[in-house]
Amino acid sequence: MYLLRNIIAGSHRQSTIPKKDQPVFLHRLSELRENGYPLDQSLSFLFLQFSSLKNQDQLINNLVNGSSISETLKMLGFPSYACMHLYFAEQYGNIGSSLSETAFLMKHRENQKKKLIAILQYPLFLILLFVFVSAVLNMYLLPRMTQLYQSIGSDQSKIIIIADTLFQTLPQFFIIALLFISLFTFIFTITLMKRSPLERWKTLSSLPFAGFYFKHYHSYLFSREASTLLMSGLSFQQMLQTFIDQPYRPLFKDIGRFMTEELERGQSVYHTMLLLPYFTDELLRITQHGEMNGNLEKEWGFYSKYCLAALEEKSGRYFNFLQPVIFTLLGIAVIGAYLVILLPVFNLLQTI
Repeated sequence: MYLLRNIIAGSHRQSTIPKKDQPVFLHRLSELRENGYPLDQSLSFLFLQFSSLKNQDQLINNLVNGSSISETLKMLGFPSYACMHLYFAEQYGNIGSSLSETAFLMKHRENQKKKLIAILQYPLFLILLFVFVSAVLNMYLLPRMTQLYQSIGSDQSKIIIIADTLFQTLPQFFIIALLFISLFTFIFTITLMKRSPLERWKTLSSLPFAGFYFKHYHSYLFSREASTLLMSGLSFQQMLQTFIDQPYRPLFKDIGRFMTEELERGQSVYHTMLLLPYFTDELLRITQHGEMNGNLEKEWGFYSKYCLAALEEKSGRYFNFLQPVIFTLLGIAVIGAYLVILLPVFNLLQTI
């Protein structure tokens, strides 16, 4: 029995930490670091809670032999934005607070996803239910209504004719729309992947609704990382070189290269960032103001602190607007379906 349990446990071993556990893992790692534990001992302790994790000893040995914490977490399946933040933290030596900040950001993103899913899952269920009801009407109810009209020698009402046409074309419409959306998404994704990171995110930042999120998110990441690196003593050129050297986010690597080239041509930081469509207007104004008074790194730091809160507030407004619109459209559709069922019955009663 014991051997069987070991075989079963071994067959279910995984090489990464589940996404839902990653924020807690980072938060606990931060607490252990603040209490004086070295990174290797901290990881060894936390790995006890993930007995199915493969290559635990190898990961710890790599860390002891010079592997960075960002590389280790990347091997454990952490997202690239989290690894990039910890990579920068390794450059200025403040791993402890960076771990807790990254855990907070990951938790925030997870909460946003949960809110969006919670808002959309019930309307999606109602849409599927409406499609099912439409199919039932098309296959069973409307043909019997037609037979009933013919049996009593009465002409079909205009409502029955319109409803019959509508519910016959509705399934075809949904199938064609689904195929079109799938094909468009596939072609759009393939086209984006062929472009450079700068061009790719330029396109994504111009999308309605989603572009707002991308701009605020990249503005938050850039202002936070750039401010922290500059306040740690790096020059502006060294900060950009650190962006170029990091292996986790191709967009920030290309931003570092682009800004370096523009600054070498004599452009100001503000005019250089005007050419990058990934940042909010607020960040551009703050950059202009900070560059004029010589407090650019401080003002970027202040902006990064309230940018995430502003993003959450505006995302909440979008979510609160989206759900009533979906419910209103579904309500109109459901009322229409009831009218299609009831009005012909009333017409028949009048002819009897």
